[in-house]
Amino acid sequence: MTIPRPRWFWMQPPSHLHGRGHTARVMVWAAVLTRGTEWFEPVVWAAACHDLRRQDDGADPEHGFRAGAWVRTHLQQILREPPANLELIASACDWHVCPDRRSEWDHPTLWLLKDADGLDRVRLGDLDRRFLRHEDARRRVGDAQRLFDATARTQGPKEILRAAQRLRLPVGELLEWVDRHGKNAGPA
Repeated sequence: MTIPRPRWFWMQPPSHLHGRGHTARVMVWAAVLTRGTEWFEPVVWAAACHDLRRQDDGADPEHGFRAGAWVRTHLQQILREPPANLELIASACDWHVCPDRRSEWDHPTLWLLKDADGLDRVRLGDLDRRFLRHEDARRRVGDAQRLFDATARTQGPKEILRAAQRLRLPVGELLEWVDRHGKNAGPA
């Protein structure tokens, strides 16, 4: 079982642009940017949930707040063991859409999620490294392109994680996390 479940997405089937493939790549970058830190768990969960409540692939400026509300009301019901940092996860989802200067929440979980999400802008051809907040994220732009090139035709999280492994990205902690929480999440 993988996280996120296809049924968690509002758009059915989940969009190619903002669906499971994008989400899996953002989870990869969330894990890479936070490996070995206290932010790993909340940022990876936020990456898994940040686009679940999109209505469409357009601007949809409220989708982050809908995702945050979904996290607050559904994630703890879906999981046998809910994450300890549920409010951090929800708040990062809330504010990930807003331009930095307009965000009303300032926390490392948000800025790391925004960089992880930003790295997958390679799929749109408009990633500008100047908008990334962390030096490690700026150094990963080439890796982001390679991961996207290797996974552009798949939406499967397992295939994307395998591709990240083949590219020698440091995803061991993420693989353990997916295994642990995939078994923890019910079918909803």
